Amino acid sequence: MSYRLLTIVLWPAIFLYTLKIAWRYRSLRYFKQRLGFAYPRFKQAPVWIHCASVGESNTALPLLKELITAYPQQAFLFTTNTATGAFIIKKNALPNTEHCYLPIESSGAIKRFLKQTQPRVALILETEIWPLLYQQCTNKHVPISMINARLSHKTTNSGPWISKLYRQALQQVDHILCRSSQDQQLFLQLGAREQQTETLGNLKFATPASEAAKVVDHFTERAFILVASTHNDEELQIARLWQSLQPQPHLLVIAPRHPERTTSIMEQLKPLALNIAVRSKQQRINNDTELYLADTLGELTGFMQQADFVIMGGSFIPHGGQNLLEPARLQKAIIVGPYMHNFQAEVEQFLDNEACIQVEDIEELGQQIQALISDNNRRDLLGSRAKQLMSKEEDIAQRYVEKIIAYYDNRLR
Repeated sequence: MSYRLLTIVLWPAIFLYTLKIAWRYRSLRYFKQRLGFAYPRFKQAPVWIHCASVGESNTALPLLKELITAYPQQAFLFTTNTATGAFIIKKNALPNTEHCYLPIESSGAIKRFLKQTQPRVALILETEIWPLLYQQCTNKHVPISMINARLSHKTTNSGPWISKLYRQALQQVDHILCRSSQDQQLFLQLGAREQQTETLGNLKFATPASEAAKVVDHFTERAFILVASTHNDEELQIARLWQSLQPQPHLLVIAPRHPERTTSIMEQLKPLALNIAVRSKQQRINNDTELYLADTLGELTGFMQQADFVIMGGSFIPHGGQNLLEPARLQKAIIVGPYMHNFQAEVEQFLDNEACIQVEDIEELGQQIQALISDNNRRDLLGSRAKQLMSKEEDIAQRYVEKIIAYYDNRLR
């Protein structure tokens, strides 16, 4: 069965899923735009930047800011797959920038999207490889550059049929600017051409384009440890561990990656009989509170700023980890779990510079928590090394923009 035929066969399921997500976020715009309708009309052809969700959107912001500075009269179209990604763009309110949702992988929806928006170029962040989208861009003479390009564990371990689709899609790409030499080799193995690819560095190291993150009130007088961006089952694992480390004066703050999971998390934690306060319910912290569930959007940076140290979620289940660079930028000591394959290059760089701690399992996490709680000097040293490592790469956004200008300056003026 051809890929295009497969997308047609799956259309009813895709439609229902799109409707479900639109209903969850009460967003008619999400529903219409994912199906290829109701896009704004631009006075001039925009530069199109696409990001999957929150992480990629945060990564792209410094790049977008640099491009706006270089081309102040240019319109920019920023697309995401998710409503949480849209929130990042709305929060930062950058000039000449319009957010839309990327159409689903359907020839009709993609054609409508390209006809209405007519982008000059497509800058695709990280791992987004969509065969129909790339083919339609080629048909409409929209050049594609992959920015901070990386290949996930899932992509590189795809079966022969999927790998062939990726290889064909990559033939439609003009430039693949990779975050690391390892990623460049993986793209070459997947079927990219040597002249397409170049290693430029990790855009995640760039200084944030905006300080628009919500300021978190001084919500507790107690010292606390933050577990950031957790996924299903991690809250239970870490809460159970925390219970075994009691009593101590520190508070445990858990910030789930998807705050809408609050009800599910509370149900999972119920058998532990912990004293829990929930931020979305405006519940107060007292001396008996053992765990604070920070289930809000846009406040993670504020929690990181106030934490004694940060444990990164997504790394104690086979999810692949979450971005450890934000707490590093804030000069925080960081602990990550064993499953960090989505950020393998970053973790290796941090470990080589003794700028973070990686544990093998939840038991070792308990040992490291106790060690860092009792050793302020070690926390400070880890945080200082992490900050120094970030400072070395702070001009990375400018380096990417220089390449984009070299490729597309005539199109952008």
